[in-house]
Order: sequence, then structure tokens, then C-alpha cells
Amino acid sequence: MTAKAVMFLALAVAIASWSCSGNHAGQYSEFVTVPAQGWAYGDTVTFNPDSCVTASMDIALRHNDTFPYSSLWVEVSDSLRRDTLKIDLCDAYGRWLGNGLGSSHQVHARLPFAPEPARTLNIRHIMRVDTVKGIEQIGILPAY
Repeated sequence: MTAKAVMFLALAVAIASWSCSGNHAGQYSEFVTVPAQGWAYGDTVTFNPDSCVTASMDIALRHNDTFPYSSLWVEVSDSLRRDTLKIDLCDAYGRWLGNGLGSSHQVHARLPFAPEPARTLNIRHIMRVDTVKGIEQIGILPAY
């Protein structure tokens, strides 16, 4: 191998490792704000993970005290897979789960499959109502 080829290969490896290194290695996260009038049944939230996703990711829901149910059912899909997920937002006694201040709370649940950078990840609610109220934001982030 020539000196130029070795130098080019070393530069390519350095650039590839730098793009997903440092404070952002495996730290892809993104949140989408839900309209104030609620999350309509036909509205799909989409995410386009970058090349720095981790194998396990969580879905995060930020909600307020106006959410009228104890859990939320969602469908998670990409171009090859589709699965449902039940996300519990409160316990059997009506106490909100997760973390939060005041009337805003955030809960996490493991995604049923790891997102892949080349595929759009779609999330939609599959509750038996047209519009779910009380959900403020939906996001994906590295698993806890």
C-alpha cells in the first residue's frame, strides 16, 4: 500500500469515528411537539434517526394532568416492521409515573425494536378515541 493510500485510509477512519464520537456517541434523541388541540388518530409522528443511534432506544412521552387515561397504546413501525406498545402513565392508584414538575410529566418505555438510520420510524396512537388530549411531546432517546 502506498503512503497516499495509507494516509487516505487513516483520514477516512478518523472522520468516520469522529462523526459518532465525543459527547454525542449513541446519543440521538429527538422530540416532536403535539398540537395543543390534541393528538388526532390519523396523525403519525415520524423520526429519522441518524447514523449514531444506539441499539436500544426508548420512546418518551411528556404529558400533563389533563391526560384522561392510565396508559397510552401506540403503534411503532418502519418500512419492514410494525408492533404495538402499551405505555403506562399512572399506577393503579392514579399516581403519575415518571418524572416531572407541576402538571407536566415524562415517562419512558423501550421501543419494541431498534430504529435503523436508513428507515423512518413512525409512531401513532391507537386509542379508541379520535383525539387524545394531554400529550405534549413524543420523542425517542437512548435507553436508560
